[in-house]
Amino acid sequence: MLATWEDISKRVDNLVKSLEIIYQVKFRVDFEEIPLERLYPTEDFLENDKIAQVFMKIVKENYDVPIIIVQNGEDYFILDGHHRSFIHKKLMDKTIKAYVLKFPPGKSYREVPKAALDDLRIKDISPIEDPILKAWQRTLYVLEHYEAIYHIPFYFRREQIDLKDLVPTQPQVAKTQIDAIKELSVPIVCVHDQGKYYILDGHARSLRAKQKGLNSIEAMVLVPKVQMCFGIVQTAADMNLWHIEDVKITE
Repeated sequence: MLATWEDISKRVDNLVKSLEIIYQVKFRVDFEEIPLERLYPTEDFLENDKIAQVFMKIVKENYDVPIIIVQNGEDYFILDGHHRSFIHKKLMDKTIKAYVLKFPPGKSYREVPKAALDDLRIKDISPIEDPILKAWQRTLYVLEHYEAIYHIPFYFRREQIDLKDLVPTQPQVAKTQIDAIKELSVPIVCVHDQGKYYILDGHARSLRAKQKGLNSIEAMVLVPKVQMCFGIVQTAADMNLWHIEDVKITE
């Protein structure tokens, strides 16, 4: 169950009580904006269904329930909110709202290895049946796939992209797949190269947008940590794909 503004105070109180029993000290709790670069996970993975839901709610509903963390020197460790922290980091936010549990002078948090938030992987815990949520999950899997290929972190930049600037990377799409799309509620996924946007996921949505007479479509553009050339650009050229109109719609 996702954290809400209604239950966040209770979550903070429960964590404070648990840590006070463990460490035999009294904690102070402050509400702050914390740099994501100084935030470290205390869990090993993210749950596939939960991360998809958090991703969707942050992008579409401005879901902004604070996380709960504990301070240790100059560092902060996540107690509640790994999924929220990960998505905000991948959306290139610099800070996140947090309830910060602080030790009294002379006391500190247990020794925890400082793993990078970017390194958290998504684990298939539960099958996702809802097609909209599944599409959000697929967006995250595209990001993970590119990180695995190029061995560097990738991030998302939200953009409204003109259809004329889209380049397909697959030669055909089934008409039934396009017709099944009633609403364009999930952004497509692209990479940007030399003024063009190469579709990694969302060919059917792009064609549906064209059918609806739209001029643009919402996209999540993958942004690598360092500048690089994408192999998919040459792949599209090899298939003689230059515009969305080049995709063949099959029966």
